[in-house]
Amino acid sequence: MWSRRSTRKSKRISLHNFSAGFAAFDILTLIVAGFACVGLPGGSAGASPQEWQIWAIFFAASLQFGLAHIFEVYRTSSVLDRRHVLRRATLSFLATFALMICIAAATKSAESYSRLWFFSWAGTSTAIAIAARALILRRIREALAESAFVHRALSVGVFCDPLHPREIEGETRNEEVVVGYATYADLAELADLSDRIVQEAIDHVYLAAPWAEIPNVLRHLDMLRHLSTRVFVLPADRRVMADVVSVAKFGDRISFCGMEEPIHGWNLWFKRLEDIALASCALVLLSPLMAATALAIRIDSPGPIFFRQQRVGFNGRIFELWKFRSMFAEKTDAHATVQTSRGDPRVTRVGRFIRRSSIDELPQLINVILGDMSIVGPRPHALATKTDGRNLEELVEYYAVRHRVKPGMTGWAQVKGFRGELDTLDKLRNRVDCDLYYIDNWTLLLDVGIIFRTMMMVLRDSRAY
Repeated sequence: MWSRRSTRKSKRISLHNFSAGFAAFDILTLIVAGFACVGLPGGSAGASPQEWQIWAIFFAASLQFGLAHIFEVYRTSSVLDRRHVLRRATLSFLATFALMICIAAATKSAESYSRLWFFSWAGTSTAIAIAARALILRRIREALAESAFVHRALSVGVFCDPLHPREIEGETRNEEVVVGYATYADLAELADLSDRIVQEAIDHVYLAAPWAEIPNVLRHLDMLRHLSTRVFVLPADRRVMADVVSVAKFGDRISFCGMEEPIHGWNLWFKRLEDIALASCALVLLSPLMAATALAIRIDSPGPIFFRQQRVGFNGRIFELWKFRSMFAEKTDAHATVQTSRGDPRVTRVGRFIRRSSIDELPQLINVILGDMSIVGPRPHALATKTDGRNLEELVEYYAVRHRVKPGMTGWAQVKGFRGELDTLDKLRNRVDCDLYYIDNWTLLLDVGIIFRTMMMVLRDSRAY
């Protein structure tokens, strides 16, 4: 039986935004402090920087950014850890200026440098960066203790009591807010977690179980494989201590990370940045083509310009996908009960052209901007899509794993040739297998390759109709 827990916390803190903010602040601090200290050698605050000083300032900013990543200064999982952040940020700044000295000595250019300017710059920028971090982190901790949180969590006990919400929040230094808890007497009930995770927008699940039941619990986590949520499995017995390497420690007990998001940390932030940048540029560059398409649709046949259809998206959430209308208005199929086939009489003259050239998909750039979709990812299917008269989930048992990432305008399956009507089980399996390959092997470079291959296919693809 689920119990919902009321909480005062309502403001979510994004670790990715703070990591990016700290990185930008460090670079800006180095540049501003470098130029501000230029006047010190001559005693004139209005002195102009020399060319070598300008080069040194921007080189140091680039060098510090690289070293900070090596020292994991901007690692999202520890960006709020005061000791970790302050110690490693200090090391990255000191290492930057130490390397600058080594480079100057190796190139025999140290004599041309002003020592007063250099060490004033080093001390000022380091002090500002560390002091600002200390103040910001202190303010964040105060906010976490009052009204802010980083992750929404559920606490579940299987054959035992769940972890108390205050224990979870205490061990995570108030970064987690537990919004509900429950006790299950049967492992099959874990399937109920799926709807709860989606409805409550849950990031983490803390699953407590007797030590003897841990293997069974881990095996039953397959019920949640389609969700992009981190699940921690913890033994209820406090006598099981976390002294084993490679096993996470949670307070005085061990924690198994039974599931993890396929794309997380900086990768998630970079992928979203990729989506926003590409979608925004594409909307601007392709706006004349989209306007012409809209006009052609209006002239060709009566009815709306856009076709909107419900699709299954990230974590199984339903969203409304936008396309240019390619069928006669009275023959459109809102639920895709009948898939579009080659030579389909429902498709208009303009519709045939925009479908072959994939122009009908361009309005999905709006879905990307809104965050419902990504540029690259598994293609979302309509709710009533069937193969051999059966639902897709029934034919491929691991089909729902596709929902662990955002659906895309194009994907690995499409560039590998598995595009078009899903009229056979083999076609469905091949497409799902390609989607899972993409999820398991995602990189930004893979996205770039898929985008490039998609643009080539737009010019010539016999499977588009």
